[in-house]
Amino acid sequence: LGVLIYRAMGVLGPDPEDHLPGFLHRNLPRNKWEQINALDVQIAAKQVIIDRRQKVEEELNGLEADIKAGRERLPLESEKAEMRLLIEKLARDIPSDIGTVLVKSVKITESNTPAASRQGAASRTGGSKPEQVTYQTEISGDLNGIIKYIDMIEKNPRFMLVNSFTLKPGKIELDDEKRSVFRPHDVKMNIITYVYNPGGAAGGKQ
Repeated sequence: LGVLIYRAMGVLGPDPEDHLPGFLHRNLPRNKWEQINALDVQIAAKQVIIDRRQKVEEELNGLEADIKAGRERLPLESEKAEMRLLIEKLARDIPSDIGTVLVKSVKITESNTPAASRQGAASRTGGSKPEQVTYQTEISGDLNGIIKYIDMIEKNPRFMLVNSFTLKPGKIELDDEKRSVFRPHDVKMNIITYVYNPGGAAGGKQ
């Protein structure tokens, strides 16, 4: 019986929680308790990963929200004409008690990136990189109206930035009663934004 127990101790190995005398412990390689302890280590390592899952998911959700907000700010490639209409509309939305602005013209100019290069980038990434579009805009108006107009452009939910500005002061004339009359100022400015095509030429995910 003692021999059988001694052999069994070698197979089972020392139980970390038992209180058997040390001389009964047999710590042979690959005994049951050694295997159990090795599995416990693996389980603990995987549990750390599982415990991080919620935090990682929250971080991913936050990033997705940021990406979505960024894409909502940038117009789609198909919305370039709508952006031109928006530039004209903002001038009409200026309150009359602040000032006035009249849009004379808005001309769209695009970057010189060849279409083949844009399609190649789209096929590699599943969507094209944002492409700069410039709206060459000519307006006339009083000083307060022009300042308000630029402020409305740059604070618009859709990303737009005035990157060049040239002002030709309006003339000062006298009316029939010899009072000074300030004619509207003429302004030329470039308004830039970036458009993108989420599907690209390869029909990638949106």
